[in-house]
Amino acid sequence: MKRISIYSVLFAVFLLAGCSQKKEVEVSNDSSNSTVQSNTSSSTSETNLNNIDEPQVNHEVIGVINDMLVNSQENGHFYIINGKKVFIENIYFAFDKYNLDEKMQNTSSNNAFKLSKIKSNTRIKLEGHTDEWGSGEYNQALGVKRAKSVRNSLISEGISGDIIDLVSFGESNPVCTQKTQNCWQKNRRVEHKLTK
Repeated sequence: MKRISIYSVLFAVFLLAGCSQKKEVEVSNDSSNSTVQSNTSSSTSETNLNNIDEPQVNHEVIGVINDMLVNSQENGHFYIINGKKVFIENIYFAFDKYNLDEKMQNTSSNNAFKLSKIKSNTRIKLEGHTDEWGSGEYNQALGVKRAKSVRNSLISEGISGDIIDLVSFGESNPVCTQKTQNCWQKNRRVEHKLTK
């Protein structure tokens, strides 16, 4: 029953992700010739995952969902790595900064240790995000710089750069929309997403 519940939530997240308002910029891994590509999709709704009814799940489609993602939390994501539920924390940044402070460097080191156990066909997508301050173009570039800083940190801890992809959402995908310092801090982040 618990597995069906997890799949129900993942299915709903999968459907909502296809409909969410996101503007992302993908950056190639080739450091000598970085290319930026923009993708957009549209939507408006936000759903509380705890209120999803299980009977509405189409179990034939569940096979499309990545089994590694267990669920998302405000500060990171739970994944199944080597049969164990592992929490990969987001990395947060100071206003208008893209370098990791000592606390976030420690967090990144802990993430790298956990990520060192992923399967060889798994990729790590680092998603850079910003607060709403600054122009859209500036925030896209800042998101890329933040993702690159986290990539460099993971590489220094032994993770292969060949399996890391970078994406910048700039300010377009906030986790908090209140006009407060605490809220803006939550939006200045890099998230780790595992894909196959």
